This record gives sequence, C-alpha cells and structure tokens, in this order.
Amino acid sequence: MIVHEGHTKAVHSVAFSPDGNSVVSGSADGTIRTWKSHSPDAIGEPMRGGNHLTFSVSYSPLGNIIASASIDETIRLWGVNTHEQLGQPIQSNSLIYSVAFSPDAKLIASGCGWSDEPDRFTVQLWDVDKRTAASEPFRGHTEFVQSVRFSPDGSRLVSGSLDKTVRVWDVERGTSIVGPLEGHTNFVPSIALSPDGSQIVSGSYDRTLRLWDTRSGEMIGNPFEGHTSCVDSVDYSPRGTYVVSGGTDKIVRLWDIRTGREVDSFEEHIADVYSVAFSPCGQYVASGSSDCKVIIRNISCDYPQSSVDIGQHIISSQLSIHQIFDCLTGSGCIDLSSQMDTEQGTAMIVSGGGFGDIWKGQLHHGGHVAIKAWRTNTLDQCGYKAVKRAARELFLWSRMDHPNIHRLQGIIMFREQYLGMVSEWMDNGNLHEYLRKQPGADRYQLCIHVASGLEYMHSRNTVHGDLKAINVLVSSDGIARLSDFDFSIMSEVSSVVFSESSNSRTGSLRWAAPELLLAEVPKRTTQSDIYALGMTMLEILTGEVPYSECRQDYTIIQKVAKGTLPDRPLDRLKDDIKGNMMWRLLQDCWRRDASERPPPGRIIDTLVNHIIPGLAQQHNIYHAGGLLKSWFDSVYARNMINMF
Repeated sequence: MIVHEGHTKAVHSVAFSPDGNSVVSGSADGTIRTWKSHSPDAIGEPMRGGNHLTFSVSYSPLGNIIASASIDETIRLWGVNTHEQLGQPIQSNSLIYSVAFSPDAKLIASGCGWSDEPDRFTVQLWDVDKRTAASEPFRGHTEFVQSVRFSPDGSRLVSGSLDKTVRVWDVERGTSIVGPLEGHTNFVPSIALSPDGSQIVSGSYDRTLRLWDTRSGEMIGNPFEGHTSCVDSVDYSPRGTYVVSGGTDKIVRLWDIRTGREVDSFEEHIADVYSVAFSPCGQYVASGSSDCKVIIRNISCDYPQSSVDIGQHIISSQLSIHQIFDCLTGSGCIDLSSQMDTEQGTAMIVSGGGFGDIWKGQLHHGGHVAIKAWRTNTLDQCGYKAVKRAARELFLWSRMDHPNIHRLQGIIMFREQYLGMVSEWMDNGNLHEYLRKQPGADRYQLCIHVASGLEYMHSRNTVHGDLKAINVLVSSDGIARLSDFDFSIMSEVSSVVFSESSNSRTGSLRWAAPELLLAEVPKRTTQSDIYALGMTMLEILTGEVPYSECRQDYTIIQKVAKGTLPDRPLDRLKDDIKGNMMWRLLQDCWRRDASERPPPGRIIDTLVNHIIPGLAQQHNIYHAGGLLKSWFDSVYARNMINMF
C-alpha cells in the first residue's frame, strides 16, 4: 500500500494515467497534484487553479493533458509534463461537478450544477482545441449532474444525478436515448461503464450499487448492499468482472458483479472516501478521502478464486473447463453471462466440426450472436501455463477495434459444459460462401479489406495463424472481417489435430507457407500470414481454394516442397497490365524466402495505388475512419499485457 500525503483539505477526485504510472488528485485545497503509482513520491509541483475547490480531474486518453473542474465554473487544462495551465480556462455558466475526456481526446463532457442560466443540471460537451462548447447542452436531469462517462466507442454518454436517476445520451444528437433509469431512492453521485460499454454501475446515497443494461435500461440483478452509509464513487475493473466503491462509511469495497457480492474491503482511510479508481492494468485501486490522503493499494492478490489463485495452485496439472473459463476471465476476457442466457435453449446449431460447434444465439436485448462452443475433450489436456498464454492472446483479440476485424465480444460457460466464445452474428456468413452467393462482388475491394485487417493485426504484434476465406466473415454491408483467431490460439494450447471438416491444420494445408509444412516444429509468423494472404486473395479472385485440382493432402505437400505455385487463372487475371501486376503481387506473397514477402501495408499500397488506383480516395477515407478510435484500446491492452 502507498499513502500519498500533501493535500491540506479533502481529496474529491482521483484518476490513473493511461499508462498506469501516475495518479492525479483534485482537492478542496485548490490544488491538483500528481503522484507516482508505485512509490510514495509526488511528481512535480502542485497545479493551482485559482485556489478554488476542485471537484473532478481526468486524464486525456493520450496521457498528455489533465482536465480539472472547479467551483469557479471553469474547466482548466494542464500539461502533464510541465504542470502549467494550457491556455485560458473553459468558461461555463454553472458549477461543474464532473469532467471526462472522449476516447479520441477531442471532447470533454461536463456535468453541471446550479446556475441562473438555462444550462443548469445539464451535460455539456466542450471542444478541447477550441475551448468552446461543442454542442447544445443535453437537458433532462432535474438536479445536479455529478458524474459523466463516455462509452468506449465515444458514441454515447452516461450521467448520474442528484435527481436519483441515470441517463444515457446520444453524443451526436444530444438526446437522451435510454432512461431515466430509476430505482435508486437517493442521490446518484457516481456512475461507471463496463469495458465493453454494455453495463453501467451506479453508486447512490441510498447505500447501494446497481447494475444496468446500457441498451435496455433495465436493472441487472439485485442491488449490491454492504455500505453502511452513502456511496460516493464507483469504478469498473478493466476486466469487467469487478467493481470498486467508496463512501462515507470510510471503506473501499470490492464487488464481484457475477455474484453481486462484496469480496473484500479496505479500511485504511479515517474519513469519508470521495473517489475511487481502478488502474488500467486492474492490479491497483486508488482512493481519495476527506482525510486529505490518496491511497494506492495492490488488490491483485485479493481477487478470490481469480486466475492468480489458480496459478498458485495449478501449474503443471490439467485444468477443468471451469478453471479454463476462470483463467480467461481473470486475464481480461469479458464474461457475458449477465448479458445472455448461458443455456440458450432456443439457439440453433449452424455448423459443426472436430473442434466443436457454432451456434446462433441471442443476447437479452435481442441482438444475435455467434457462439463457438469448444468441446470439452479438445481442451481437457490443457495446462495452466498454456491456457494463460492463450488467455493473453484472446484478450488482445477482444480489444481489437478495426472495421476489418471481427472482434471477440466475450465468453460464457455455454450450457455449463462448453467454453463458449461469443461474437457478433454475420448474416452473410464467411467470405467463401458470400462469393458464391454474390458472384458480382468487388473482389479487389475484398482483397483490400482482408489485407487491411491483417495489417492492423500485425501492427499490434498479433499473428492470425489460419487465414483463408472461410475464416473471414462478411458484414451486412459487404465488409470483410478477419475472424477465427481462436482456432490457431486454442489449437496450439490443446495440441489437438482436428479433422478436415473443421478449421484444422490439415484443412488449412492449401494456405500454409512452406516453412509451416516442412519444418519439424512449425511456428506461425507474420510472414506465414502473408503467404496465406496471397492464397486467400487468389481464392477471392477465383472463388476456388488454392490447388483446387489437388484432391489429396500429400499432393499439395509435394507441390509446395518442390516450389510449385498454383496455376495462374487467366480467366480472372488476364494477360494485361492489371492482371500481370496482380499476379506478380501474389507471387511476391508466396516467395520461398519468408523475409522477402511484402508487409501488408505495401500490399495495400500496391492494390490501391497501382492495380486499382480508382479506389485510392475511397480506401483512404474508409481506412482512416476505422482507425481513429482504436488508439485508446491499444494503450489499455499494452498495460494489460504487463500483468502477465
């Protein structure tokens, strides 16, 4: 435990930096201070905002700016490195009780209190660069708005108010789209969003915490009871499985949202706890109190039945399916059990294979999802260390945010006996099926989609490992999205060789690089992904699998061993400038020397600017729009990696 002392009056707000290395605090003494997270040292001199009580502080997702809200109706921006105020304050017409940055760091949301102006009790958006209002005030609350948070994608805002309600707002339209969420019987001074944005936790002066479904507005389960006085602050863990709270009973409490039970409490403060915050890695909780102290505690060892405990007791032995599930959720994968019926009595099986089955299921709010149910016998030889490696990879997949990536939404214990991996349902199915149904589809554009998804994966130091058309899904608007990363991850964990009917290594021979087929100990790499990308682009252009004339695996292996490439499909790649350039690009992807294969960025550049230059402007707009919002998640994921 680290205790930071320096404030001379109550600490009203604390927040971790995006990299988790520092904590900022705002106090009634009129100062904003930053502290080291891992040692009892202050960072630099205090920042002074006119010596006014500071209600709220927030770090920019970029980690370069701190915003503070004061009783003088201003928002001040501070340089993290200089501790100097950046420009003039943002001037409001009312008291500001809460501030929060948008995920892209371009906006600040504020929760407003009393004012003689019509802006009282509103939520307001501010342009960070211009220091001016970015929209009309969001009206609906009838009392002070004491807490605001952006959704992970920045499209929604959530607010908590002294009018005892919670509201969800559409950022673009400035309208309340869910709520008011009613149930608390007293003030709601604090709210927080789950990492996937699907749930809200609220803390109230009625001494309870409540969970809400962000889309339906319905309360999830029963109120969390345990505080003996007002709850002033709540925050979600990055894993999405725990919530921390602090209140006027002077206690910081830790809750497991899966059970709704308090799992630990910390009684280091001697006065009211006004603010609590989880670190980005989930190992630490900071709290600020009216005892003038900021306390940072390591709670990783205090997670009951967590992956940490499993690791201490099970290292070399095999894990049960339930222990594997706990290991995955403990490593950051979202447990979706609260958002869907894990029995899925009405679910339909849509395909099966050696590894398990894929089901079409449904969330509580009606949205359809795909559930990949891994059969128990494929995982029953998994050891802890192997599962831990897989958990890290699956977590990284769940944090990917790109238009050409089919993201893992979370996991469930499917029917209490299968590990179920849940993702968005795609009505168009996989790319191979899509091309059969839509022969007129723009195949070059689909090649760009696949290459763009792979470029994004490689930029995050992630290897796909099993790229081919049936492992690429197509959205309702015709966008190709890379999927099925879990097969290469989990197959390496379980050391299982699956049948031809599944996404197996055997079934993937046609796309496998020579070094994978001929090496004694094959290892998937970004270069082997490029080889598979070339084969997948050939498959997209022709509608046929590579080496379609070969019926037996050994024939393919012989061809690859001899360096025999697939025949050029002259009906699709004609002997003209465009066809010749595309064929050369494919041959570059299939180079025997893996180091000579082009990276995905160069492949995209060749496709967009040379083979089909008419698509350049369209691609640049599409590509930029999809990448702008992914930066914050990458910072978060890098911090989570440090846990392992």
